[in-house]
Amino acid sequence: MQMNTIARSPHIVDGSRSVHPKGRFPVAALAIVGILPLLPLLLAVVDSRPGFRLVMLSLAVYAGMLAIALAVWVRSLRERLVRISTTGPLRLTPDSRVRAVLWLVPIIGLIPAAMTVVVQTSGLPTMGGRLLEWGPYVLGIVSLVGLAREVVALRRPLGLIIDERGLHGVRGSTPLEVSWDDVGAVAPVGPQGPKVMIEIAGRAPAMIDAHHLGSDPAAAAAIVAFFRDSPEHRPALADGIAAMRTITGELQA
Repeated sequence: MQMNTIARSPHIVDGSRSVHPKGRFPVAALAIVGILPLLPLLLAVVDSRPGFRLVMLSLAVYAGMLAIALAVWVRSLRERLVRISTTGPLRLTPDSRVRAVLWLVPIIGLIPAAMTVVVQTSGLPTMGGRLLEWGPYVLGIVSLVGLAREVVALRRPLGLIIDERGLHGVRGSTPLEVSWDDVGAVAPVGPQGPKVMIEIAGRAPAMIDAHHLGSDPAAAAAIVAFFRDSPEHRPALADGIAAMRTITGELQA
């Protein structure tokens, strides 16, 4: 089901804490991954064997999808950004593009294995060697595992639902089903990526990747901490937009 979302940058945090690993935008990582598709593409162009070309082109498509996915993943967060659902209780929700690439990467990862089957069953000329013969199948198995994980994750609510009862979610990250009485300290953590740490009575702290919240982890932590400490404002959580107006007004006052 399609979920409508809005993204805002309310002044509930000052934005001084970077949302990127080690506080730096990963330009080098994006550049390296962006170059990867060129290698199999070049091999497909210079080699005349149709079977080899078919496999290399499928690997180029997959590598291109990885580059797109990384760019979407990195750019889905920015300082002070809060992304919420426009209907129902307050829900911090991931960017729709992030949700899409989490499915597209493993789906496209099946293509090289399918092309290898076509090449082998059709007897098309290709390059020998175990890497080329079995590598696409290994990638296909990994992709099937990734798809299975996404299917299993559908049982959990998308994003982090914050309502009068407590915290619920988080699909793709640490699952939560916690009442307000059990919520302890909440804080953004790092430096190996944007995460939110939530201490929970009777269990280990939950570490939630902020990409699955679609929000600056510092802002997400501030929102949870505000409603943890202000039970009189929790009725506003029944409407996510109203809840954000409440917390913005209170923290800016």
